[in-house]
Amino acid sequence: MSIFVQKKEIKKLMRKNATHINRTGLLKNIVLFLFLACIQIGYSQKTTNFYIPDSLKNKSYKDLFKGLNASNNDTLKERIYAEAYLNKAKNENDIIRISNGYSQFASINITTNIDLTMMYSDSIIFLTKNSNHIDYPGYGYMVKGICQFNLGYYEKALENYLIANKYALKNKNIEQQFYINNSIGKLKNLWGNYGEALEIFRSQLLLLQQNKIDFKYPQTYYLGVLFNLTNAYLLNKKLDTALIYAKKGIQKSLAINDSVQYYSFVSQTGIISYYQNNFKTALDSLNKTLPFLTSHNDFLNYHYYLGHIYWKKDNDKKAFFHFLKADSIYNISQDVVPEVRDIQEFFVGYYKKKNDINNQLKYIDRLLYVDSIIKYNYKNLNETLIKKYDTPILIGEKQHIINSLKQSEKKSTLIIIGLVSAFMIALALIIWSYKKQHIYKERFNKLLLNNQKEVYNKKTVKKSSDELQGISFEIVNSILLALKEFENSNGYLDHRLTLNSLSKAFNTNSNYLSKIINFYKKKNFSSYISDLRIDYCIEQLITNKTFRKYSIKALSFELGFNNAESFSKAFYKKTGIYPSYFIREFENQKLI
Repeated sequence: MSIFVQKKEIKKLMRKNATHINRTGLLKNIVLFLFLACIQIGYSQKTTNFYIPDSLKNKSYKDLFKGLNASNNDTLKERIYAEAYLNKAKNENDIIRISNGYSQFASINITTNIDLTMMYSDSIIFLTKNSNHIDYPGYGYMVKGICQFNLGYYEKALENYLIANKYALKNKNIEQQFYINNSIGKLKNLWGNYGEALEIFRSQLLLLQQNKIDFKYPQTYYLGVLFNLTNAYLLNKKLDTALIYAKKGIQKSLAINDSVQYYSFVSQTGIISYYQNNFKTALDSLNKTLPFLTSHNDFLNYHYYLGHIYWKKDNDKKAFFHFLKADSIYNISQDVVPEVRDIQEFFVGYYKKKNDINNQLKYIDRLLYVDSIIKYNYKNLNETLIKKYDTPILIGEKQHIINSLKQSEKKSTLIIIGLVSAFMIALALIIWSYKKQHIYKERFNKLLLNNQKEVYNKKTVKKSSDELQGISFEIVNSILLALKEFENSNGYLDHRLTLNSLSKAFNTNSNYLSKIINFYKKKNFSSYISDLRIDYCIEQLITNKTFRKYSIKALSFELGFNNAESFSKAFYKKTGIYPSYFIREFENQKLI
């Protein structure tokens, strides 16, 4: 089941007195800022200097905030009130209210500059990192997670939600915990874990119905959870139950005069009717929402479902019209959601019927591109999508088209074959590079966990072997103890070191030393010295910041290798990665 994802305007939902949830799609923006509707926090780092009227300078925080909300449709006036609030907080050096003042600018800029809002969240975190306030700094991490969710960075969003949850638990902030749990449910829906998401939203509704949590704005939460629950049942293909909750949402939103949320539930009933093959009701419900659509994704959603309705009714002309509208909106927004895939599929099939090879090839390429983005962004959600054209089939069909063109236009075919070959080579290189980087990353992480040098066991030798015939136990023990001291003193770093020189230092012969190293170290003398040097190198790279600043050539000299090439080869042989990669990855992770 393919459900469209929308990104919605969340400006009012970042205000404490907001009482409605903006219209969303069925996956990505399910009650996007449910918690933000109930808590006033946030910030702004870069704001224009506004003239603050004298009449505002002596206003209380409460009056300034009230005026800010009353000016919701006047951006300039909003900024003046926000500036007055922020200046008052700065003059009083009140960190919490400074953060609250920054929140005003965050709410003003959220729809136009989400990157700036990300900066706001970082500043909130910085300002309140040592605060014991019930909302801070958890709220800063929540805002950051919300922005990343909106931008499609779902893993990063999850990381910040979990950090926020840690503070919410520590500060016993029930509302934050409720919102974060809600956000986790939305992410589970995005990644295809529909059953787990359903359980989350069902438990949240039960908490609200039993009045176990004393929320400031229970009606806001109740509508949001109803909306989430409707979507969850829809995604679990429990259409009748989904319709029941959508109708409850309509009744509740009418009761509290929330027209915005009302049309969100109306839209849900239209989508449910579509999946029930009740196309007349679906068209009626969806068309009712048309005058209230505001964003690109609202309109894409609308045309997407109308396109599907007419397609199922075998009205290719109207289906083509609505899918073309939806595709043109995607070309503007460049927001790759699963529904975009269906749109490209439609055009592949449509132009195949028309025997329009050029357009068919065009949309196959676009479909391959959309698949790659969805696979990256949505992870295992991609595996749950119903695909008519998966990648192997698409590539095969593409080759079939190229072969047909070859018969009619040899020159054009050669060009296309060249392009396809380049595409396949590039794809293979990307896959190879990705796999290589993944392997390197695993090896790097393993090194961090196993960077201790091999330590010799001091126990006296009790057994011998055929390899050590003719060498007394006393000599073996003596050499092994000497090797231990040699390792502890880092004697292996001497670039002049040889088997003969070391055996002389141990007052023994090279034959004895070679046999004992082979038997007890399970490697020849050359590998033994090389591995000791690499182990020492790894230890120093992890613990010594200055050591990581050396060039590869300088490192090879420090470690006793003759040149940089022999060092790099020895490092790779021992670890499976090159020293330059290890240093770069270590610095990127900022482990020190």
